[in-house]
Formats: sequence, structure tokens, C-alpha cells
Amino acid sequence: MDENALIQRVQSGDIEAYGELMGSHIRRVRSFIALSLPVPHRIDEIAHETFLFAFQNIREFQAGTSFSSWLIAIAANVVRTEVQRFKREKINQQKYTEHRLFEVLEAHQPEYVSREAEWLEKCLERIPANLRSLLDFKYRLSCSTNEIAASFRQSAAWVRTTLFRLRQQLRNCVRAQIKRHA
Repeated sequence: MDENALIQRVQSGDIEAYGELMGSHIRRVRSFIALSLPVPHRIDEIAHETFLFAFQNIREFQAGTSFSSWLIAIAANVVRTEVQRFKREKINQQKYTEHRLFEVLEAHQPEYVSREAEWLEKCLERIPANLRSLLDFKYRLSCSTNEIAASFRQSAAWVRTTLFRLRQQLRNCVRAQIKRHA
């Protein structure tokens, strides 16, 4: 059946026609999403959201324009929203990790703090001096990522990645100490 005729049927309320229309575009939409999305396990969900949005807004589609391009534009918006959510989630996880790792120094139980702080200090000693200075820039001097990158003559991405790995290394080291003394 002609795509324009299917679109008109859907715009008139024929849900079965939308199934046919969707079937003819699903591969292209999924391919676009797969190439655009950094989280591959969400491809089907994003495709579903794309087709759901398209169905809910099918009356907005203008006859004579490319339905395929319209779907891809919708998919691009859904992907952009997902990428932004993914970035926010990653930043929140990083902030939470930082908070948990360094809350030891601010705890209200002196005995617990001194023991945890001592372990953290020992773990910090295992880190090479140049990387410890990176932590100093971030946590003692409160420098931004861009300021640290300029000081170390590295990219901001390198700074973020290195800080993430250092925090992970310190967290694992402190956890090992906790298990050893439990």
C-alpha cells in the first residue's frame, strides 16, 4: 500500500495502518538509534519511544514531506534526551562516589574517622606524586577541571578520566582496609 495512504488512514484513527507503517520504517529507525546512542541496550526502548511519539503526534505530520525523515528527527530528539540523561546520571554517580570516598574525613565519630582517615592516607601514599598533586588541585585547591587541565597540559577529558580512576582506586583500597580490619 502507498505510504501516503497509510499515513492518511493512521491520521483518521486506523491503528492497524500504523503497524504497517511502523514495520516499513523500524529497521532504519533502529539503525539510526544504534549509531547515535552510547547505550546499546536502550535501542529498542528508544525506538519504542520514537514510534509512540510519532503515533501520538501523527496529525502534526504534513503530507508531502518525508515520513522517514520525520521519524529520524523524532528519534534524534529522543536520543539527545537519553544522552543528556545518561550524562547527568554519570555526573551524579561521580559526585556520589566523591562524597562517599571523602565523607570519612567529615564523619562525627572520631575513632572511626581517625581509622578511616589513616587508611585513606596510606592509600594516598601508594599513588604516584604527580597524580597526588592532581588530587590536591581538585580537592584542596578546588580547581576546576579546565584549570587542572591547563596546569597539567592535558585535556579536560584526561583530567576527568584520571580523577575517576584515582577515586575508584582509593575507594577500592579503603574498602580492602575495612575488610581486613573487620
